[in-house]
Amino acid sequence: MVGRGRFKQDLCHALREFFAERMRGHMEMDVKIVDDLIILRCKEALSLSEVNLSTLRAGRLLLQEVNERLCQELKPDVGRLLREITGRRLVDICVGLFAARREKVYLFTMSDKVKQ
Repeated sequence: MVGRGRFKQDLCHALREFFAERMRGHMEMDVKIVDDLIILRCKEALSLSEVNLSTLRAGRLLLQEVNERLCQELKPDVGRLLREITGRRLVDICVGLFAARREKVYLFTMSDKVKQ
């Protein structure tokens, strides 16, 4: 059980550093692993202007498109990072936006079940 907690802790730390370097500073993150899926919840990741923009349908679509494009740009680098940590290949990455909670949730689909 100690090894399992340490693995998640190391994974969360690596993702936190990765996103802090490429985005805007450090944010509170939580990692959950379910079989071949890594779920990264980033709290307060949306700025107030993004939340305001999301009140309009066109704004929500624009934010989703920008974030999906960002995921595709990050995929090679985050794929290398996840492969180093998990030993698995990143198949896909997508993001969900939750304006009311100012959160982003990244879903990393891996090539096989992630052993913790």
